[in-house]
Amino acid sequence: MENVIISYFEVESEAYQALSELKKRSEIADQFLLSQAALLKKSNGQILFQDGFDTGKRTRDDTWKGSLIGALVGLLGGPLSMLLGAGIGSVVGLAKDAGEAEEEASLITAITSRMKEQDVALVSVAQEQNEGFYDRLVEKFDVVTVRYYASDILDEVDHAWEVERNLQARAKEDMRKARSEHRQERVKEYRSKFKEEFEELKKRFSSTD
Repeated sequence: MENVIISYFEVESEAYQALSELKKRSEIADQFLLSQAALLKKSNGQILFQDGFDTGKRTRDDTWKGSLIGALVGLLGGPLSMLLGAGIGSVVGLAKDAGEAEEEASLITAITSRMKEQDVALVSVAQEQNEGFYDRLVEKFDVVTVRYYASDILDEVDHAWEVERNLQARAKEDMRKARSEHRQERVKEYRSKFKEEFEELKKRFSSTD
């Protein structure tokens, strides 16, 4: 099964150690195949990409474009994640670990709300026939791990981008309307001002007759 695996770490150095060990053992025959992994950190209220790899290679910024984690990182670092007080698209029941609070909200909301300042999360996309391999790799750390089906998360990410685009379009339209209304008000003010000035001129001419 293709999963998105999220591990929340209390200790940043442990998260980096887990990422390093995951990179060395990204494939276990018939058990575990890792596609992408990234470390995210919440700093100054923003969730930022710290380190990661894709298909076993060190990545640069441009190589993340088009990837599931890349899209997720883009959303988490964008304005939408800061605005979230409720889910973008419900993923109730998508989390594989029954009883987790994340089942009651979107993945993006779950990450943004769960991660406190300076917290670190390891996000991985993997095909798992046996979840035990990954769990054993991180069990020595102070960590909480949650799994989601990758297909469901991809759908949520697509929906989230659609929501963000709609919000941006709506914001632009609202700004255009606001500018239009402001211009109309200014035109009225100028019209009134010109009228007052001409009335004043009329009075002056009348007084000289």
